[in-house]
Amino acid sequence: MDAGQTSGRLVQKVWLAPPVSIHPAVAQAITEFDAAIIGPGSFYTSLMPIFLVDGVADALSRMKGPIILITNLLTEGRGMAGFTAADAVTRIEDTIRRKIDVVITNVRGPSKEALERYAVEHKEPLVPGKLPAHCEVVGGEFWTSEIARHNRPRLAYAIWSILSRRLLGDA
Repeated sequence: MDAGQTSGRLVQKVWLAPPVSIHPAVAQAITEFDAAIIGPGSFYTSLMPIFLVDGVADALSRMKGPIILITNLLTEGRGMAGFTAADAVTRIEDTIRRKIDVVITNVRGPSKEALERYAVEHKEPLVPGKLPAHCEVVGGEFWTSEIARHNRPRLAYAIWSILSRRLLGDA
């Protein structure tokens, strides 16, 4: 998959071979989560395979808390040219058969020079795109250095704010 994506082919389908199933104890634990946080990470090689494990979608559908997606800062090469946070939401929702509740996305990039360095690798900032109306969008300045890494304290604060509001209410 990575070779095709690197050469510019869009990923059409992702699957696990051989098929695998979730352990019943893990499935039960997922149903009891207060929330699920997805990402960041390599979309097709780290994140999507998790949701293809038989039983994961069912466990997530029974979880009562919010599902939060932390979008990547960059696309991952030619095969993801034009890929947006909205595309990620659609693909994950189609796979897990449940809506993403919150999308955390970066709203400001680094210097022009840093972007040019990543452009050589055919990577571009991952933009929100047209996110579904049911998604709460939390935008923040998470890319604060010349290297494409989320600013950990800022990201932790955003997650904590979302969780405290959604799980504890305004009290």
